[in-house]
Amino acid sequence: MTDIGSDRVERRRRATSVEVARLAGVSQSAVSRCFTVGASIAPDTREKVMTAARALGYRPNVLARGLVGSRTDLVGVVVGNLDTPFEAFLFDRLTDALAAIGKKPLVVRSDPAGDVARPLLAALDYQVDGVVVLAGGVTRATVDSAKLLGVPLILYGFVTTADLVDCVCCDNAAGARLVADALLASRYRRAAYVTGRSSAFSEGERRAAFLDRMARGGRPVVRVVEGDYSHAGGMRAGLALLSAAARPDAVFCGNDATAFGVIDAARRRLGLRVPEDVAVIGFDDVPMAAWPGYDLTTVRNPVDAIVATVRDMLARRLADAGEPYVVHRTTPTLVRRGSAAV
Repeated sequence: MTDIGSDRVERRRRATSVEVARLAGVSQSAVSRCFTVGASIAPDTREKVMTAARALGYRPNVLARGLVGSRTDLVGVVVGNLDTPFEAFLFDRLTDALAAIGKKPLVVRSDPAGDVARPLLAALDYQVDGVVVLAGGVTRATVDSAKLLGVPLILYGFVTTADLVDCVCCDNAAGARLVADALLASRYRRAAYVTGRSSAFSEGERRAAFLDRMARGGRPVVRVVEGDYSHAGGMRAGLALLSAAARPDAVFCGNDATAFGVIDAARRRLGLRVPEDVAVIGFDDVPMAAWPGYDLTTVRNPVDAIVATVRDMLARRLADAGEPYVVHRTTPTLVRRGSAAV
């Protein structure tokens, strides 16, 4: 029994570059060059190394290599719960973009409603080349911790008030005003708003801009219901709004997941027609928004532009840490579909 167990442990032990070099009859530095992109190595030496590596099941230890080099090609990605369609969509596109430039994501979970200090510092423990924060806000102390280690930090969806860090964020206020202008030009007279998480940076901007534009247009929002960016939250808000005696005839939602919930509440629970009895408009334009079952009119939060900007910011910061910090606002557009006659 002991011998069998020992044999299993031995088979699972990771082969080392020293063992590959010994089997191939080359130096350890030759093995290292063989697994380093762009390094010079003779074809016959490469063949010997790769043959030995396959025989031993060898894979280079990226983390160990980072201890003696300047780059690990790891990028920390701080995410929330990934429980909304937009968060999952953005994360998927970002990891594809990182892979395309030879970077590997190191995913760290965070509370989207809180500061990202702990998960960010956890990512820094792995000697990452940079950190992209997709969830939560940051404090000055958190930013300073990253700067002390010389690690580029990029924030998505949150804009600092000082010249501290690179930020990428949708122009939330412009998106909300697009919705308000469309409603003001339509037949709808009683608009309501279902919020996102009150702690979210984007929620504050969207709510303020929408309420202000509607009031200035002479049609103040008749009711604001608190939501949480979830389908279940949209269902609850939809039932509360649309079962009232004086129900709204249009509902703008803080994101698409909320809008899906409102639509399901209207159609499945209350027997209302969308958009004849009530218009529903979302924010983000996730792929599900175009599904025939929802056909959601929504504001497009341009994921491809966001991801391209994050990628370029990271490359720029890695090339020159002294470059001025940038706040980039991506431009939203209104996508008109069947859930609202606007």
